[in-house]
This record gives sequence, structure tokens and C-alpha cells, in this order.
Amino acid sequence: MGTKRHIKIITIGGGASGINMAFQLKTHMSDYTHVAYERNTELGGTWLENRYPGCACDIPSHSYQYSWAPYTKWPSFYSKSEDIYDYMNWCVDSHGLRDDFKVGHEVVAARWDQDAAEWVVSVRGPDGEVFDDRADFLVNGNGVLNKWKWPSIDGLHDFKGHLVHSAKWDQTYDFKGKTIAVIGVGSTAVQIIPSLQPIVGQMKCFIRSPAWITPSYGAQFAGPNGANFNYTEEQKAKFEENPEEYLAYRKAIEDSLNSRFKIMQKASEEQKAARAACTAEMASKLASKPELRELLIPDFAVGCRRPTPGNGFLEALVSDNVDVVSTRIERVTPNGIMTADGVEHVVDAIVCATGFDVSLKPRFPFVGRNGADLAERWSKGPAESYMSIMVDNHPNYFTYLGPSAPVAHGSVLPIIEVMSLYMLKVMNKMQVEPIRSIAPTEQAVKEFNIHRNEQLKTTVWSSKCSSWFKGGTIDGDLIALHPGSRIHFIQMISEPRYEDMEIEYAGNRYSYLGNGVTMREVRGEDLSWYLNNPLDVSLPYPK
Repeated sequence: MGTKRHIKIITIGGGASGINMAFQLKTHMSDYTHVAYERNTELGGTWLENRYPGCACDIPSHSYQYSWAPYTKWPSFYSKSEDIYDYMNWCVDSHGLRDDFKVGHEVVAARWDQDAAEWVVSVRGPDGEVFDDRADFLVNGNGVLNKWKWPSIDGLHDFKGHLVHSAKWDQTYDFKGKTIAVIGVGSTAVQIIPSLQPIVGQMKCFIRSPAWITPSYGAQFAGPNGANFNYTEEQKAKFEENPEEYLAYRKAIEDSLNSRFKIMQKASEEQKAARAACTAEMASKLASKPELRELLIPDFAVGCRRPTPGNGFLEALVSDNVDVVSTRIERVTPNGIMTADGVEHVVDAIVCATGFDVSLKPRFPFVGRNGADLAERWSKGPAESYMSIMVDNHPNYFTYLGPSAPVAHGSVLPIIEVMSLYMLKVMNKMQVEPIRSIAPTEQAVKEFNIHRNEQLKTTVWSSKCSSWFKGGTIDGDLIALHPGSRIHFIQMISEPRYEDMEIEYAGNRYSYLGNGVTMREVRGEDLSWYLNNPLDVSLPYPK
């Protein structure tokens, strides 16, 4: 009893999720082969791809890290994309994970082979040729915001000046002294605008929708007025030399992030206080251009869209070299942007800070049992998952941060870690027991989403606002979010609920009991371990 069979795992992606999967497998598993296919030529995911001016994480650095790789050398409280990219690659190299990854390899299709109980994964290699690989398990680590798209504006590509998307930034273009247009008011625009405003000649910000500009996450630990700051060498040394103090510092920041869920509840006093404080702060900063107050200060709840920390953003909008244009864009001309009032705004460059395809559907054919194509299914109806981690009719398949993930009020890295451990528990069970395939039942997925949708009505996320949480709609399905706190999610997936699963066995399900002897006895391990602490019982819901 306890003998393991060898399994193979394919992971899609070499960002935060793929790196964590490689580490957790190496740390906790044996008798496996793992390969992660990354379409880019380097690892790092979103922090490799996004390099626009001001690109940074709005989560404090010491929370945006793996628990297994605490990093005392973060240069600043909120880290730039380059610093997080460096951290990710430091994790890979310091833990010997690089051999798990094949870069320059893009997954273009996946199909479940029922006869073999394997995933057939089609991969385009660096030479452009497509080959098939097979695995017992397929793990999707593609992430949420990784498929950027141009805005749907007539004539966009007729523009003869410099046209750039924030997720595909051209580092060679010199914005100094130029007249530029920035389209968008999401978190990307909020970072780009104050970064470019001091160096351009004139900036035209095309903004049609309001947005809450809030204090930064963990702002009470940041600099004055929630501003970023650089850690001194003395502070870094203290973190390194005093691990207990460093852990206490990290926990204090993390506690503050976890407490933010109260703001996300519609009727809470915390929501009322946040709304009053944000309204007053925005009104004060927009005082010199009072017409912007009506345009920018929302009438929906704080948090309906993901809160947008924006030190310097409102200050940039009221600067002399910035004009805010709220008239609808009619089309793009060779020389600039034509608005619905007939005005042509002539510019040298157009910056599209307009985001990503947020449908959560796979970008390639993803065919499970009985021909069920997940890309097609999620195109036609709401993207529904099982606890954000599995999908019915797609056996032996896991996804990170799928529909119903807690991505609205804290760092995703602890969530990714917990999801990895859930996956490993299922894989480990299948290594020992004669299980061919496992997937949540359709009924379990249905009931989970009924409860989820009902509970989401109590949160601010269900307020009327355009949000990527709803696939870019105002009142569409809240596909992205878990209806509770991060802590609630962590406890929810702490152990797999096999009663929710459709399990297919290869032969007698009890054959794993073997010949009456355990591997503990074969290996000569402690044969009376149960006397060490016999009263140490870990219940899922303790007293």
C-alpha cells in the first residue's frame, strides 16, 4: 500500500503559476515528469510582457511574493515590473526549476483522449512546427490578463503616427515634447498618464467612464499619503538578519489586505466610509478643474471595478499640458482622433491603455470528454468553473485563477500556492489509487455556481459598472470573482471534495491496498509514529 505510479504533467505558461507549480512538484511529489510550455522566449509572464512607463504592481512587494521564497532585497514598497520579473527568475534559478520549462513553445490546442485517459497537447515550437505531447494531467497557468487587444475603433490602423498598446510597448519611441493621446482610464492608464505627463508637450486623455482612484493597497505601510518609497540598505539588512521581525512585517501587511473584504460588502460601514473618503480626496485633487469631478467620480460603489490606486494620476489630469476629452471617439484619422462633435485631435502618438480580452475563454480549441470544447462553451454562455480550479467534462484538468477566483482585494500569489497544493493532493491520490480520470460532476458545478451567484448579490461587485470582472459589461455575469474573502477561498479549497467528483477507475478501486504491507514498512521508517502525538488531530473546522 502506498506504491506510486509515474505520472506526467503538462503546464501551460511560465509566469507566476507555472513557476509555483514547478516548485511545488519538486518539493512535494515523486515519480513524475513535468514540462511547462511558455510561448515567450523568457519566463516571467505578465511581468515580462508589460513594460510600459510606470508599470508596477499595486500590491506591496513583501506580499507579492511566494511564501517559499521570501525576498528581503525588494528595492521599493511597490515594485516595478522589471523588479518582479527579476524576482520570478531568481526563484526559478535559486530553486533549480529552469529545466522544467520550454520557452518559445506555444500551446495551440488540447484534446482529451478518452481511450488512453491522457491529454493530447499540440505545441508550436520555435521552428514554427507543431507537435503533439501527451500527459496524465493538464494544468492551465496562462493567467487572467494575458491576451491584449486593440480597441474597436474605426480607422485605428490608418493612423500614420506612433500607435502603441500598453501591453506591447515600444521602448524605442521618444515621447519628449510630443503631442499624444491616451485612450482609457483603467489601472494601466492610471500608471501611464502620470509617467508620461512631465515629458510630453501636450497630452489628450480620452476618458468616457468614471473610476474610483483609491489609496494604494497597504497604504498605511507606505510613504506619506500612500506614496511609494525605496527601502534603504539598512532596512534590507535588518529584514535579512531578523527573520522573525521580517515575518511580522509581512504578516502585518497581509492582514491589512485581508481586512479589505469588508469594503466589498454592499451594506457595510467600511464601504460607506471608503466611498466618503475617496469622494472627498478626488474632489480635492480635482479642485482646479471642477468639471472633471462629475466625469471621474463614480456613482457606483467603491470596488465595483477593481480599485485603482493612482498616486499622481489626478494631479497629472489637472496639469496645464493635459486636456481631458470626454466626447465619444468617432474614428481614428491618419493624423489623430476624430470625436463625435466633429473635432479632429491631431497628435503625434496614440497610446491604447485599453486592456485585455477578459472573457476567460481559452484562446485555442480545448476539447474535453465527448467533444466538449471549453472555448466554444464559454463563448456561448457564462464561464462557469468548479471552485475556480476545475471544469466539468474536462478530466484531469486544473486551471489557476479561473472563473470565480478571489482576485479583487489582495495578492494572488498566496492563492496560486493554495491552488497548487489542491492540485497536488488530487494528483497524489491518483498516483496511488487506480484512478484513470477525475472531474467535477455537472451537478456539482451547477450547484456551486447557483450559490456563488446568489452570494455575489451581497457584494459591491454586483453594482452597475463596466468591469473586467463582468467581461467588460455593465451588468453581465460576474464570471471572474469568488463571492467571499481570500481567507474564505483558501479554506474552501484546503481539501478536495471527492464527493463532488466523477471518478473513473481502472479495475478494482481497492487494488491500491496491495499485499497488506505499507511502503512505510518496506522503507524501514518509524513504525510507531502514532505515539509521538496521538491527540494531534487536525479537523477542517476546529473549536
